[in-house]
Amino acid sequence: MEASPAISVRQDTKILGVVSAGHFLSHFYLLTLPPLFFILKSEFAVSYAALGAILTVSFALSAVAQIPVGFLVDRIGARIVLTTGLVIMAVCIGLMGFAATYWQVLILFTIAGIGHSVFHPADYAILTASIEPSRMGRAFSIHTFSGHLGSALAPATVIFLATVWNWRAALFIAGAMGLVATGVLASQWNSLRDDVVPAKNTEAETQVSGPGPKDGMALLLSKPILLFFLFFLMTSMTASGVHAFLVVALIELHDMPLALASATLTGYLIASAAGILLGGVFADRTTRHDLQAALAFTVSALLILVVAAASLNLGLMIVVLVLAGLMQGIVRPARDMMVRGASPKGSMGKVFGFVSAGMAAGSAISPMMFGFVMDLGRPEWVFYLMVIFMVVAIGTVMTPKEPSGGAAADRRS
Repeated sequence: MEASPAISVRQDTKILGVVSAGHFLSHFYLLTLPPLFFILKSEFAVSYAALGAILTVSFALSAVAQIPVGFLVDRIGARIVLTTGLVIMAVCIGLMGFAATYWQVLILFTIAGIGHSVFHPADYAILTASIEPSRMGRAFSIHTFSGHLGSALAPATVIFLATVWNWRAALFIAGAMGLVATGVLASQWNSLRDDVVPAKNTEAETQVSGPGPKDGMALLLSKPILLFFLFFLMTSMTASGVHAFLVVALIELHDMPLALASATLTGYLIASAAGILLGGVFADRTTRHDLQAALAFTVSALLILVVAAASLNLGLMIVVLVLAGLMQGIVRPARDMMVRGASPKGSMGKVFGFVSAGMAAGSAISPMMFGFVMDLGRPEWVFYLMVIFMVVAIGTVMTPKEPSGGAAADRRS
């Protein structure tokens, strides 16, 4: 007997709330340490470069781990992998509050990074198998938005806790929050479904089971998935340029005051978050997610090009950049829906793990490129590079892709 629409909505809301809470914490934890760098520098008598190395090592291992974690999700199920990752992150962040040396912090945050690697493969596998397909675009958008919210709230929260108590208490409390969230998640296991195709015994049945490791690697190296990897790489490189160099580029290129340039970045990020939610609505009303992404990127690229090449008054420039941020956000749910549609049943974890590794690689590569053009005294190339990355991303989206047995059909059957 099918559930009534009202019950279905309540069930989807509960599932989305649980998974998004974990995603919120995963992004929150990634930004618990950087706000404390000015304290940890004197606490452990180390350089900022040494503290930055903590993030580099952690993020690099997280990127590498996402691919095998994706295979693990498809093999044993997303629920246990997701819960394990959340426990690892929470425990490591909490234990950093007791660290006596820099090396202990490095080791704990590195292990936390490995814990972080589970969230994209596991979350998308659960959402794909659990959420009503007609609401999938909005579900993906809320899930992505929750991660942005975690990143936005982490610095202020950690500094507040460190001010009220101290940095050790701040990290311990943050870790305890994660363990409480893990308890909530575990209590809802029966509501969460996995995108796992059970192994079968007979030869005939084995043919409909999930792909093995060899077939899984062939899938990841297929044309559609490699194009999505490149798409995630380009979108991440664009976003990294905005986060790291938008402020300095506006100051150097348009002589914008520091406070106003910082406010412009804030406006861009808020608009991007709003665009994610709006894009989720659009994604549920169209099957042409490639066009949604391509059109939004095209508009954003044109707006960024105006900022690079035109002489605008500062007020109009802020409006243009805020609109560009809105368009960037609209891309995200369409991006996730396209990957979902290209992923055969039982392969959601490995596919999202693979393309998310592209996103992590983009975050590592592009800051050096943007920094290089700034060092050359060419701040306009910060914007031109963003446009180039978006144009390549549009090309990957609009390139014809052969069918790959994806998830466009109802995956809850």
